[in-house]
Amino acid sequence: MYTHLKRDQRIALAALLRSGYSRRQAAKEIGVDHTTVGREVTRNPITLGRYHAGHADVLARMRRKRSRMAYRTIENNPELVLRIEKRLHPLVSPEVIAHDESISHVTVYAWIYRSRPDLLLRLPQRGKKRRRYGSKRAGKQGWTTKVRPIDARPAIIDQRLRVGDFEGDTVRGKNGSLLTLTDRKSRFEVVVKMPGDYCDLVHAAIVKIQRKVFAKSYTFDRGSCFSLWPMIERDAGVRVYFAHPRSPWDLSWHGRNNYYAPDSGSSTTTFSEILKSYAYEGSGKNYTFLTITRELKPEEAQK
Repeated sequence: MYTHLKRDQRIALAALLRSGYSRRQAAKEIGVDHTTVGREVTRNPITLGRYHAGHADVLARMRRKRSRMAYRTIENNPELVLRIEKRLHPLVSPEVIAHDESISHVTVYAWIYRSRPDLLLRLPQRGKKRRRYGSKRAGKQGWTTKVRPIDARPAIIDQRLRVGDFEGDTVRGKNGSLLTLTDRKSRFEVVVKMPGDYCDLVHAAIVKIQRKVFAKSYTFDRGSCFSLWPMIERDAGVRVYFAHPRSPWDLSWHGRNNYYAPDSGSSTTTFSEILKSYAYEGSGKNYTFLTITRELKPEEAQK
């Protein structure tokens, strides 16, 4: 079987030919057939009749690269190139894109390093990111960079001039979580029991409860359970606002109600204790709002 010469063999061949060896003699010395040496010298001459190992090795690598172009999955599909280039982002890894396009993530990485090194800056950061001395800090990434801040709320919400503007949060318990929503004007309270406080469960709960409360706006803190806020706006048809970072006191009206809830981090806290705290104030007097309790069913969370 015919095999290409390696770099070390090319260096030895060039030295032998310069020393006056014939092609047959040089082939015998490096342990290959004389036809292999003949093809090598004919295909990779630096000038007519001369052979140089470095030049021959560069030409061989170029031919090998061109020979594979017909089998490149991405280079031969301009539409796929555009889709990958459009989606590639530090928050959208090649693994995600490869899964959606039904190709291997290794193929995507190889294409970037081989043909599109300009896209390397869009790859997700691996390990600890270090900032070069004297350079500016990079902009923050994540879902909170595009949220609508609480300062953007209309005055009618801040002044509590209408019913339907809710503030919300989640409370963890021993056997799940609660989504609590408080109307700023009427003090009307809605409590929804959920299997957990994941963002998809919170989204499903708000969309379901919106059909009954007809909220006009929601204001949340910046917990990750509310990261699907664009979907909440789309499916519930309301504006969503967020408190300032690390400023839970921005949700003043809702915070007063959650103040009396038992410690949500305790392993012994049950929903009966939490719901009881919503029904009575610390002094024992009843609140002036109604508490609605319903459990989010598994099939609702999937819709």
